Amino acid sequence: MLGLVAAGASAPPRTALPPIRAAADDAFADVTQRAGLDFHHQFCHDGIRNILLSNGAGGVVFDCDADGWMDLYLLNWGPLDGVTKRGLDVAREPNRLYRNQGDGTFADVTDRAGLGGAGFANAATAGDFDHDGRADLYVVCFGRNQLFRNRGDGAFEDVTDRAGVADPHGSGISATFLDADGDGWLDLYVVNYLTFDPATISEQNPGAYPGPLAYPGEADVFFRNRGDGTFETATRAAGLFAPQHRGMSVSAFDADRDGDTDLYVSNDDTPNGLWLNDGTGHFEDAGLAAGVALNSIGEAPGSMNATLADVNGDGWTDLFVTRFGYGSLYVRQHGGHYLDEMWRSGLGRLTQNYVGWGGSFIDFDNDGDSDLFIVNGSAFTLGGTLSLLLENDGSGRFTDAGAKGGAFFATPVDGRGSAVLDFDNDGRLDLLVTTLANRPVLLRNRGATANHWVKFDLRNSRGATAYGARLSLRAGGRTWEGEVVCPTGFLTQGDSRVHFGLGSVDHLDELEIRWPDGGRERLRRVPVDRILQLHQPAR
Repeated sequence: MLGLVAAGASAPPRTALPPIRAAADDAFADVTQRAGLDFHHQFCHDGIRNILLSNGAGGVVFDCDADGWMDLYLLNWGPLDGVTKRGLDVAREPNRLYRNQGDGTFADVTDRAGLGGAGFANAATAGDFDHDGRADLYVVCFGRNQLFRNRGDGAFEDVTDRAGVADPHGSGISATFLDADGDGWLDLYVVNYLTFDPATISEQNPGAYPGPLAYPGEADVFFRNRGDGTFETATRAAGLFAPQHRGMSVSAFDADRDGDTDLYVSNDDTPNGLWLNDGTGHFEDAGLAAGVALNSIGEAPGSMNATLADVNGDGWTDLFVTRFGYGSLYVRQHGGHYLDEMWRSGLGRLTQNYVGWGGSFIDFDNDGDSDLFIVNGSAFTLGGTLSLLLENDGSGRFTDAGAKGGAFFATPVDGRGSAVLDFDNDGRLDLLVTTLANRPVLLRNRGATANHWVKFDLRNSRGATAYGARLSLRAGGRTWEGEVVCPTGFLTQGDSRVHFGLGSVDHLDELEIRWPDGGRERLRRVPVDRILQLHQPAR
């Protein structure tokens, strides 16, 4: 059993990563301090002494007040009996909500918002669960999870018990909102890690903490939205019960392009699952058949996170999975299966010496193809590891672009979560990194480029983010495809606006939107180099 620790010894001392000084031509600059993000991840131990302490905590990028600027919510741990150092005489430090002030800085509005939170918080997801047009927050923890309803006046209220989504005995590590059954109400999928017992010892490696297979798996939980502010537990009814999985993160997207939302679950030392939706909210695991359950040599090493993009310009969504060691680049083939092109792409060689945690596709230079950012860190020691910026040549082959990225990519950090966002709305994609036992890093993209771009902020009829909408852009003899998803990765959710780098294309010939209710809309001669907020037509 896990619980709050009793008073005793004082907390270990902590030091913060100093500001990282960027050179004049660095594409990314550390602006964390200048932006006013004074958060520090609370780590109540003197080292990584068990598997739960290796994972870290993240947060969520979302527009809490619907003003068009992305806000940040960062999560904290605190003392936890059986996990953190015994007898620590420390209080839990709060989660923090930072409101984007639109001038490159953020204001801490945690107290006013009522979002200090509780427990050992790992990850969060944002979505409008109650149809009022405002983004709500769900926080997953080891122990009781929390659902915070956005009241629209700058404050949130804890409605966890009323909604029935606490999952109080789970080991929550990820979650995502999706409309699984097409009824217009957002359902909730919660990833649980494993059944932790602090008395477990490592028989294979005495003196080290046990790995994931030393503990029983724990089933994830699916909550179906009843449409009245409450949810029902529907894991078994939806076909999603998998008690031996050891989940790390979940990604929701329309994998087979049939108009409903599917789920990809990254598991630790357990095969990953691709749960295909039949359109009614019932799922079947096609991971092995589709070729996305195992790595390129048929193993199931620790998977942390899947990030989604079309890496080769064929119009289909591919997946990159971060892992303990080299990951997998699953490229969709004709017929619906995937081929792990980790080595053909060059990513195997580039990533094989690291432990990858958060991974995010990002078109950092707006040239029209998806590059890759990977946050690395040791699972056993604190001390820092280099992160990777890997540039796509447009065909799905990657090279190291750390020198272009700048000083951050030569600075070791204990990285964990990563999220792509455009916090200053300038059309250049920025990065948020969360770290273990240290401060976050907000990287502003200031790369000089003449390439064009366009960003879509799609809203449903209530004014909330239209999860499940699909876009098709045509211009300059090329087609781009995109989807509005709840962009969850390892511990962290990114900017839900859909961004396209366009290279030399200076306008769109045609834009087609398929809205979540199945309706379609076409627009012609669409301008670029701007953020376009479009609302689903009333029907």
